[in-house]
Amino acid sequence: MSEALFSRDRYELPPCNLRRLTAGDAERLAAALAAIDPWRTLGYRATVLEAYLRNADPALARFAIVAREALAGVVCLRFPWLRGPQLELIALLDGFRGRGLGAAVMNWAEAEAFHSAANIWALVSSFNAGARRFYRTRGFVEIGVIPELLGAGRDEILLRKQRPISTV
Repeated sequence: MSEALFSRDRYELPPCNLRRLTAGDAERLAAALAAIDPWRTLGYRATVLEAYLRNADPALARFAIVAREALAGVVCLRFPWLRGPQLELIALLDGFRGRGLGAAVMNWAEAEAFHSAANIWALVSSFNAGARRFYRTRGFVEIGVIPELLGAGRDEILLRKQRPISTV
């Protein structure tokens, strides 16, 4: 029997590691995320983000991204979802962007997902050009717009990446 997706407590990914999120991580990350985009623009309060990061949800795997023993960010994946996991949140804190951590986490998430799923999904705010570019370079395709999902004038874009088809 194969291991369930995202079921381990730790994953070693050069140049970072992932470990299950702790309550302390959730508090620190929530405060930091509320101060940066897209969460700042969307008006998320730290208390709301902390509740999301801490509340019990058996379908949501939450990991701290740790680089050089420092809390660098967070990744949250929902499974099951539409025939594959949904990447609900990936965020790197100031000072940790541009170091390949996001790419390493995405490589891991895709490899994990494609062991048993046909897709990996994400949502991105329409105004978040940097995130849209990041996903596009990783092979995600914009499937459609979900108008005003997070409020008036706040469209979200559904993204999908399919498991590569084997030609062997």
